[in-house]
Amino acid sequence: MYFVSDNAQRDKQYIDDNVADWKRYKNIAVNTGRLKYISSLAEAVSADVAICITEEDLVAKQLLIRRLEEYLTPKTIIAANIESFLLEELQEKAKYPGRIIGLNWCDPAHTTYFLELVANDKTPHLIVEDIVAVARNCWSKDPYIAHCGYSVRARLMAAFAREAFYLVENGYATIEDVDRACRNDAGYYLSFAGNCRYMDLMGTYAYGLVMKDLNRELSKADQPPAFFAQLTQAGKTGIANRAGFYHYAEGAKEQWEEQCRKFSFEIKDIIEKYPFNYISEESEMINSKIVLNE
Repeated sequence: MYFVSDNAQRDKQYIDDNVADWKRYKNIAVNTGRLKYISSLAEAVSADVAICITEEDLVAKQLLIRRLEEYLTPKTIIAANIESFLLEELQEKAKYPGRIIGLNWCDPAHTTYFLELVANDKTPHLIVEDIVAVARNCWSKDPYIAHCGYSVRARLMAAFAREAFYLVENGYATIEDVDRACRNDAGYYLSFAGNCRYMDLMGTYAYGLVMKDLNRELSKADQPPAFFAQLTQAGKTGIANRAGFYHYAEGAKEQWEEQCRKFSFEIKDIIEKYPFNYISEESEMINSKIVLNE
């Protein structure tokens, strides 16, 4: 397993910290002996899969794919994170477009089951099958496939953020109100059921009635609101700069990050107890502690 980075020292420290977390929170010693840090893509010519994590910049992604294709074999799968772009846009300048796929993670990747595989009509079924198998059996993921050629997760998140911003911008809610509404309502059920199954549990008919009247009142904005633009322009880009939607004291970044890492292990244990289809006869969470119907 090869790892190449534009900041190897920073990323190696990040990996070491997460390995330490496994020992600290789960008493599991993770062996990183197979992980080889390299400085050139030329050293990874034997790779079967190349996973690219870049900023959300289409040109940067296309250039990286072009560089990878200079060194990798035509059969090597190239998987890139893709949020706001179409997979077709990444494929259009590639020598072998069918082997380019989207692969989206969430942080921390090692304790979450999320993995989104973005494919389209150019993607061979065998590539999809291979990545899904590796995701389940080697990466401890519960993946889904977005055959539409774009990220489903990104659109769900964008729709939520747009409505939240609309409510704040127009004085209907504060940032704290939005966070409490999400944490204290959806935060209780999303890890158990997901939105659609939760509607089944509560009664889909009621949600249909609400949406019939409410949907036409929802935001249709196609740009972020002024207050959000002002935040970013002022350098209030998040906890790393001690300011974003909230203000943070010195040292708060480390405290919040530590608590988030701890929480990720705790919520992982809870999710493992309730796999996605835990009632069905064939239900079994891959690599879970819980296997039903033994």
